[in-house]
Amino acid sequence: MNIKKHLSRLSKQDLSQEYSCLNSLQNTQWRINSNVLSVLRNLWDNGQDWGKLPAKNDVPLPTYPFNTEPKDMNAEEWQQFRVWSNNRNKIHAYNNKSMSKRIQVERTLQVAEQFAGYDKLYYVWQNDFRSRKYASSTFLTPQTADWSKSLLEFGKPMPINNWDDARWLCIHGANLWGNDKVTLNDRETWAWDFADEAHRIVDNPYDNQLWLEADKPYQFLAWCHEMSGLVRQGWGFETRLPCAADGSCNGLQHLSAILKDEQGGRATNLIPSDLPQDIYTQVAEATIASVKAEDTELGRMCLSFIDRALTKRPVMIVPYSGTRHACRSYIHDALQEKIKEGADNPFGDDLFEASNYLAGHVWSAISDVIVSARKVMDYVKSVADLYAEMSQHMEWITPTGWIVLQQYSQTQQKRIKTHINGDVVSLSFPQDKENTVNRKRQGLGASPNFIHSLDAAAMTKTINSATKAGIYDYAMIHDSYGTHSSRMPLMSDILREEFVKMYEEHDVLEELRQHAVLTLGTHAVPIPPSSGHLDLRNILKSDYFFA
Repeated sequence: MNIKKHLSRLSKQDLSQEYSCLNSLQNTQWRINSNVLSVLRNLWDNGQDWGKLPAKNDVPLPTYPFNTEPKDMNAEEWQQFRVWSNNRNKIHAYNNKSMSKRIQVERTLQVAEQFAGYDKLYYVWQNDFRSRKYASSTFLTPQTADWSKSLLEFGKPMPINNWDDARWLCIHGANLWGNDKVTLNDRETWAWDFADEAHRIVDNPYDNQLWLEADKPYQFLAWCHEMSGLVRQGWGFETRLPCAADGSCNGLQHLSAILKDEQGGRATNLIPSDLPQDIYTQVAEATIASVKAEDTELGRMCLSFIDRALTKRPVMIVPYSGTRHACRSYIHDALQEKIKEGADNPFGDDLFEASNYLAGHVWSAISDVIVSARKVMDYVKSVADLYAEMSQHMEWITPTGWIVLQQYSQTQQKRIKTHINGDVVSLSFPQDKENTVNRKRQGLGASPNFIHSLDAAAMTKTINSATKAGIYDYAMIHDSYGTHSSRMPLMSDILREEFVKMYEEHDVLEELRQHAVLTLGTHAVPIPPSSGHLDLRNILKSDYFFA
């Protein structure tokens, strides 16, 4: 199906929910945070790579330290040459990789400075093919890296008049610091206790560098200005800082809700608890138990490396068709990072054996902790495979009425000749073949796109209800919902209500099946797996569902 035909179909759908959501996002006023901009520009101009900023200049390449050519070296010299050469290649690759990041920083700062004189600015928002919302601008947007996002604040201020208004400002600060595994009350207390440090940081962020220890240092610096301002000015202080609540591994929350899975729901905070449940830690604990039970020499060497940091990325990719190969790759990176930070390395130069060993145990542990996620993903893929067998691109309709079309076609190389600087140059680029389906891409993309379309629908419904309730400013990134501190309690209630309502009103797997029956003209579409007994209304009482 070509894009014009698909757009024609969309134009005939009732997309009032989608239009209303996009308009609310576009009505949000923003402005440049001048406090952070001045610090960021100063650090960048002086070549300071603080807070995960890329280095402004290349790392110098090591000079050739040998007196002989490689072809004339003996065995010992050749080994030293290989070490030197590998190190040089790594630095060269790092410099090349950093170049695009440097361009992004400089261009972002230029855009911020260009708009710093305006009291308000707006973004144009658009849907992707799954109906996920994106600001259609480059470089400086509310959905970028920490240092870039910190340059934006709401154009409209709102007063903080009491403890309740201040609560989410405090929670947000604790989350930015990385103190997000404790209760909400403990996060609030932590923030008030940090106020004196916030004053010192605001007065001189160059000498008082404690803010750099935060998980998101530049957004935390912006928070320090708000917290310091509140404490110094007292009630009535007007804040412009977006405060956000994030879902607990939101893809797995959707997968658990779809099949009403109690075990997955408990692991992802769909069920109330005194403390936030951490699925990454649960997978790490299950991995440790598995490795200990096997009791091998390699396993004993690996034990000290197994923690939530090692299991987080493998767990996060599960809802999005992550593979065991990708799991091993992320574990390899985690091992490398721990060793770089000073952990004893019992594995030598080659981490493949250790990362491959751990990948097997982590992959099994994930399956044990989130059984229903696999069932949903396998089912969605089975429907995708049926579409492919019938040479059709997979599609479905979301709870907001949006038609998702997975237009993954087979490709062929298209060659063209052109002139560059007076020379004839042949170029090639991939081009879709008409009326074809790429079965592999369709199968791999089905589950992640399905889940992404559902988190987009949940956000759309939340924004629409919040706007009706009187919230007008939004800082939204798919599974991170933000507004002013004083409006966050209302936002928190609404996002839970809309999530529950969406899954109470929509059996999304059955709707996927019924649409396939109509589209493909066959009743041979697989039956969805049976559901569990999770009471979705528990979400309404779960503090840590989004926190």
